[in-house]
Amino acid sequence: MKVETTRFGTIEVNDDKLLEFPWGIPGFESIKRYVLLEYKDGPFQWLQAVDEPSLAFVVCPPEAIGVQYKIPREKLEPLETTNPNEVIILNLISFDREKEIIRFHLRSPLLFNVETRKAYQWTMDRDEVKNCIILPQGMEWQEAK
Repeated sequence: MKVETTRFGTIEVNDDKLLEFPWGIPGFESIKRYVLLEYKDGPFQWLQAVDEPSLAFVVCPPEAIGVQYKIPREKLEPLETTNPNEVIILNLISFDREKEIIRFHLRSPLLFNVETRKAYQWTMDRDEVKNCIILPQGMEWQEAK
């Protein structure tokens, strides 16, 4: 299938590469289909909306900064799996060019079932953050100001 994008022009995408967010991504609930696009040789990728040419998110695996997740069983159910090994986690990344800051959105990772290609954004509450995110040694939580 051909996908029109504002960043990459027209790209060809195989149907087996489509990702479905049945509930959309918060703030973009009506947009359900995406595709992951590689970006150079680094850990970053683009999560490009299939049906909205101008919508694309920068994403990155948490391992790129040494973060790991423990996914509770109930968070696997929407992905139609009980096997955490079938799930890939990516974090949304935002860039504040003025302050020269890159933000990894750790509290709201994207979970993808590699078998069904279904995905959703898991937004954690305070207790989940402390129980489900394993920070690298020496890294500590800082509350947003």
